[in-house]
Amino acid sequence: MSKRALVDPDQLLKLVEQLRAAVPGDFSRAQEVLRKRDDLLSQGLDEARRIRASAETELRSRLGETNLVREAQKQAEQIAAEAQGKAKRVLEIAEAEASKRRAAADQYSQEVLYQLEQDVAGVLTTIRHGIEVLDARQGAVTARGA
Repeated sequence: MSKRALVDPDQLLKLVEQLRAAVPGDFSRAQEVLRKRDDLLSQGLDEARRIRASAETELRSRLGETNLVREAQKQAEQIAAEAQGKAKRVLEIAEAEASKRRAAADQYSQEVLYQLEQDVAGVLTTIRHGIEVLDARQGAVTARGA
Protein backbone atom coordinates (compact mmCIF):
# COMPACT_ATOMS: atom_id res chain seq x y z
CA MET A 1 0.00 0.00 0.00
CA SER A 2 1.26 3.29 -0.89
CA LYS A 3 0.47 6.63 0.56
CA ARG A 4 -1.02 7.69 -2.60
CA ALA A 5 -4.65 7.18 -3.22
CA LEU A 6 -6.47 7.40 -6.36
CA VAL A 7 -9.21 10.00 -6.33
CA ASP A 8 -11.62 10.66 -9.03
CA PRO A 9 -11.07 14.32 -10.06
CA ASP A 10 -14.73 14.84 -10.86
CA GLN A 11 -15.71 13.46 -7.52
CA LEU A 12 -13.14 15.69 -5.83
CA LEU A 13 -14.47 18.76 -7.65
CA LYS A 14 -17.98 17.90 -6.55
CA LEU A 15 -16.87 17.60 -2.95
CA VAL A 16 -14.99 20.88 -3.11
CA GLU A 17 -18.04 22.57 -4.66
CA GLN A 18 -20.24 21.11 -1.96
CA LEU A 19 -17.79 22.36 0.66
CA ARG A 20 -17.75 25.81 -0.93
CA ALA A 21 -21.51 25.87 -1.00
CA ALA A 22 -21.94 24.48 2.52
CA VAL A 23 -19.25 26.50 4.29
CA PRO A 24 -20.65 29.94 3.45
CA GLY A 25 -24.14 28.85 4.58
CA ASP A 26 -22.81 27.38 7.82
CA PHE A 27 -20.50 30.33 8.21
CA SER A 28 -23.41 32.74 7.66
CA ARG A 29 -25.55 30.84 10.14
CA ALA A 30 -22.71 30.87 12.66
CA GLN A 31 -22.24 34.60 12.14
CA GLU A 32 -26.01 35.11 12.57
CA VAL A 33 -25.96 33.10 15.80
CA LEU A 34 -23.01 35.15 17.06
CA ARG A 35 -24.73 38.41 16.08
CA LYS A 36 -27.92 37.33 17.89
CA ARG A 37 -25.86 36.35 20.90
CA ASP A 38 -24.17 39.79 20.86
CA ASP A 39 -27.58 41.48 20.50
CA LEU A 40 -28.98 39.49 23.41
CA LEU A 41 -25.95 40.31 25.53
CA SER A 42 -26.25 43.96 24.60
CA GLN A 43 -29.97 43.96 25.41
CA GLY A 44 -29.25 42.19 28.70
CA LEU A 45 -26.59 44.74 29.61
CA ASP A 46 -28.89 47.62 28.65
CA GLU A 47 -31.69 46.11 30.73
CA ALA A 48 -29.30 45.57 33.64
CA ARG A 49 -28.14 49.21 33.41
CA ARG A 50 -31.75 50.41 33.24
CA ILE A 51 -32.73 48.28 36.25
CA ARG A 52 -29.71 49.51 38.20
CA ALA A 53 -30.46 53.14 37.35
CA SER A 54 -34.09 52.62 38.34
CA ALA A 55 -33.04 50.98 41.61
CA GLU A 56 -30.61 53.81 42.36
CA THR A 57 -33.32 56.38 41.62
CA GLU A 58 -35.76 54.51 43.85
CA LEU A 59 -33.15 54.30 46.60
CA ARG A 60 -32.43 58.03 46.39
CA SER A 61 -36.16 58.74 46.42
CA ARG A 62 -36.76 56.55 49.45
CA LEU A 63 -33.76 58.01 51.25
CA GLY A 64 -35.13 61.45 50.45
CA GLU A 65 -38.56 60.42 51.73
CA THR A 66 -36.95 58.98 54.86
CA ASN A 67 -35.14 62.24 55.45
CA LEU A 68 -38.36 64.17 54.83
CA VAL A 69 -40.22 61.91 57.24
CA ARG A 70 -37.52 62.36 59.87
CA GLU A 71 -37.58 66.12 59.42
CA ALA A 72 -41.38 66.16 59.56
CA GLN A 73 -41.33 64.06 62.74
CA LYS A 74 -38.77 66.40 64.25
CA GLN A 75 -40.90 69.43 63.39
CA ALA A 76 -44.02 67.69 64.69
CA GLU A 77 -42.26 66.98 67.98
CA GLN A 78 -41.15 70.60 68.24
CA ILE A 79 -44.66 71.85 67.47
CA ALA A 80 -46.15 69.43 70.02
CA ALA A 81 -43.64 70.56 72.66
CA GLU A 82 -44.44 74.22 71.95
CA ALA A 83 -48.16 73.49 72.09
CA GLN A 84 -47.77 71.66 75.40
CA GLY A 85 -45.78 74.60 76.79
CA LYS A 86 -48.43 77.07 75.64
CA ALA A 87 -51.22 74.89 77.02
CA LYS A 88 -49.41 74.64 80.35
CA ARG A 89 -48.99 78.44 80.52
CA VAL A 90 -52.65 79.01 79.58
CA LEU A 91 -53.72 76.49 82.21
CA GLU A 92 -51.55 78.16 84.86
CA ILE A 93 -52.99 81.57 83.97
CA ALA A 94 -56.54 80.16 84.02
CA GLU A 95 -55.94 78.51 87.40
CA ALA A 96 -54.51 81.74 88.83
CA GLU A 97 -57.47 83.73 87.48
CA ALA A 98 -59.92 81.16 88.84
CA SER A 99 -58.20 81.29 92.21
CA LYS A 100 -58.45 85.11 92.26
CA ARG A 101 -62.12 85.00 91.28
CA ARG A 102 -62.84 82.30 93.86
CA ALA A 103 -61.16 84.41 96.56
CA ALA A 104 -63.11 87.50 95.45
CA ALA A 105 -66.36 85.49 95.40
CA ASP A 106 -65.62 84.10 98.86
CA GLN A 107 -64.90 87.59 100.18
CA TYR A 108 -68.10 88.97 98.61
CA SER A 109 -70.13 86.04 99.98
CA GLN A 110 -68.64 86.61 103.43
CA GLU A 111 -69.48 90.30 103.31
CA VAL A 112 -73.05 89.54 102.17
CA LEU A 113 -73.45 86.96 104.94
CA TYR A 114 -72.15 89.42 107.57
CA GLN A 115 -74.61 92.01 106.27
CA LEU A 116 -77.40 89.41 106.27
CA GLU A 117 -76.47 88.45 109.82
CA GLN A 118 -76.72 92.10 110.88
CA ASP A 119 -80.04 92.47 109.06
CA VAL A 120 -81.38 89.26 110.62
CA ALA A 121 -80.15 90.40 114.04
CA GLY A 122 -81.93 93.70 113.50
CA VAL A 123 -85.13 91.90 112.43
CA LEU A 124 -84.76 89.55 115.40
CA THR A 125 -84.41 92.55 117.72
CA THR A 126 -87.52 94.06 116.13
CA ILE A 127 -89.37 90.75 116.53
CA ARG A 128 -88.33 90.49 120.21
CA HIS A 129 -89.34 94.08 120.79
CA GLY A 130 -92.70 93.37 119.12
CA ILE A 131 -93.17 90.27 121.27
CA GLU A 132 -92.32 92.29 124.38
CA VAL A 133 -94.82 94.97 123.39
CA LEU A 134 -97.48 92.34 122.77
CA ASP A 135 -96.64 90.58 126.02
CA ALA A 136 -96.87 93.90 127.83
CA ARG A 137 -100.24 94.64 126.26
CA GLN A 138 -101.56 91.22 127.10
CA GLY A 139 -100.23 91.55 130.63
CA ALA A 140 -102.05 94.89 130.89
CA VAL A 141 -105.25 93.45 129.42
CA THR A 142 -105.08 90.49 131.73
CA ALA A 143 -104.41 92.76 134.69
CA ARG A 144 -107.39 94.95 133.77
CA GLY A 145 -109.66 92.07 133.44
CA ALA A 146 -108.79 90.59 136.71
